[in-house]
Amino acid sequence: MKTSLKRISNALLNSTPSDTMAYENNDGIIAIDAGTGFVKCVSAHIRVSFPSVYGTRRKTRWEDPKEGTVEAVGYDAVKMSVYPDTVLVRAVLEGKIAEEKAFVAIIREAVKKLGRERDVGSLVVVMGLPYGAAQQKQYLEKLVERSLKPRQVLVIPQSIGTLLSEDARTGMVLSIGQGTTELVLFEDLKPVAGTSIPQACDYLYEDLTYLEHEKNIVDKKKVDALTTILANKLAVFQTKLNREYDVYVSGGGVLVERLCESLQAKAHDSLRMVKDPIYSNAQGLYKLGQMLSSTGGQQGISHPQ
Repeated sequence: MKTSLKRISNALLNSTPSDTMAYENNDGIIAIDAGTGFVKCVSAHIRVSFPSVYGTRRKTRWEDPKEGTVEAVGYDAVKMSVYPDTVLVRAVLEGKIAEEKAFVAIIREAVKKLGRERDVGSLVVVMGLPYGAAQQKQYLEKLVERSLKPRQVLVIPQSIGTLLSEDARTGMVLSIGQGTTELVLFEDLKPVAGTSIPQACDYLYEDLTYLEHEKNIVDKKKVDALTTILANKLAVFQTKLNREYDVYVSGGGVLVERLCESLQAKAHDSLRMVKDPIYSNAQGLYKLGQMLSSTGGQQGISHPQ
């Protein structure tokens, strides 16, 4: 049977206090943060990222007399786009599965890049979803179970990863991704309230230009407009709370030139920029898998026959 939310919650509440969070690397756990822009994946020994892009094209007769179909994922799919008939699709849009075949391809690629293809059946796979995509939880669990056939699949609000990566248990997370910005309040690692904001880095880029964001100059007016939206959303969210909380800012948006400075200037409170904004969610999801393992939160879960 599957892990219930109550079982996960109890395991978290009974886990190691934040000031002593330290865990042995666990070879039986991998974490996959499949975002709109990039897939970030973490195991005990490696972490890697690649674009959440899936591509297909027909081979020419010069390549193959049968003109078979070629598929590619990530950077290989982007390279494939030099062929005029290549069809590129994003596997994830606004944090949700956009095309099932493409999504299956990117999570399989994640397992491959982590070097865990041969022993995937013994793995616990921890994945996150945007706060506003709770209705996709069971769908994602079943899709990953059917596609990868791991030992277990755990799907949780992805922003908890940011908090855990900072060794914190309570606070607000503002995670500025490619497709959505997550704003979620956690009390002792339990999600209390949250929202998925549709304005994120896609607001700044067109098509796949974000893949070379380091080479591109982002329009200052767009950055200012985005931070105004996010600062206003944050302020409205905070007015509904009965006390102040630390605000942890993560996601690829942290790396956009001038974005953090602009956002901080408009926010009422001091914001905490996390140490590793790109991998914070994935690192935290991996840590969650370790926590659940150490508290027995995985007991009673098995892959359906």
